[in-house]
Amino acid sequence: MWFNCIYGYNNPFMNFFSPFMNFNFMPMNTFMPFNNIWQMNYFTPHFMMPSNTVSIFPRQKSIDNLEKRLATTSSDSNKNTVEKETAVKTKTEKTENVNLIHGVKYNKQKGELLAKNVVEGLPTDRDPDNPLCARYVKNAIVRSGLGPYINGNGEYCKYILRANKNFKEVKVKSSELATLPAGSIIVYDAFDKYKNSDGSSGQIGKDGHVLIALGDGRGCSDILEDTIPQTDRAYTFIPV
Repeated sequence: MWFNCIYGYNNPFMNFFSPFMNFNFMPMNTFMPFNNIWQMNYFTPHFMMPSNTVSIFPRQKSIDNLEKRLATTSSDSNKNTVEKETAVKTKTEKTENVNLIHGVKYNKQKGELLAKNVVEGLPTDRDPDNPLCARYVKNAIVRSGLGPYINGNGEYCKYILRANKNFKEVKVKSSELATLPAGSIIVYDAFDKYKNSDGSSGQIGKDGHVLIALGDGRGCSDILEDTIPQTDRAYTFIPV
C-alpha cells in the first residue's frame, strides 16, 4: 500500500506528470523489493525522445549551409564568366571598330603589303606620253597574292576589282580620298574632272586612271603621286 502511494498510479505527483512522460516501470504484479537505493534507477521514470530528433537537426543544418556555399560559389563563378566574356567581346568590338573603313572591315596586312609592292614595282623608265597605271597596279595585286592579272585599262579596273573577293567597294566623298588606308584602290572614269588638294583642277585621260593609296595622302601606280585626285565620282575599293 505504501509503495503504491509513492510509486503507484495513485500518487498525485505521478498522476500530474503522466500525460507528459513515457514511464518505464516494472509492472506492479511482478515487483521485487530492491536491496539498496541504487536499484531505484530501475523504477525511475525515463523520458523517451523520438529517435529522429537526436542527429537530424545538426546534419540538416550542415547540408543547408553546404548548399548555400555551393550556390554562392556557383553564382560567383557564373558572374566571373559573364564578366570575362563581356570584356573579351568589348575588346573585340573595339578592335573591329578601329579597322572599319566606311563600314568595311579593313585588312591591314593585305593593304600594307599591296602598298609596299606597288612602290617597289615602280618603273625606272616611265614614258609620260604612254602612262601604264593599270598595268603596275595589277602587277602589284599579283605580287601580293590578291588576284590574277586581267587585261583592261584604268577605267576597266572597277569591273576587275568588283569580281575580286579580296576587295570591297565603298562610297567615299572626294574630301576623304586622301585619308584612305594603305592598299585602298581608287578608280577614275575617263575624262572625269577632279581637284587637287591645293585647289587646282585637272581631267582624267581617255583610258581612265587607277592608283593605290599609300595611307599618307599619296597614291601610286606607274608613278608616285604626291596628292590623290579628288572627285565624288571615284570608285573606291578596300582590301578585306
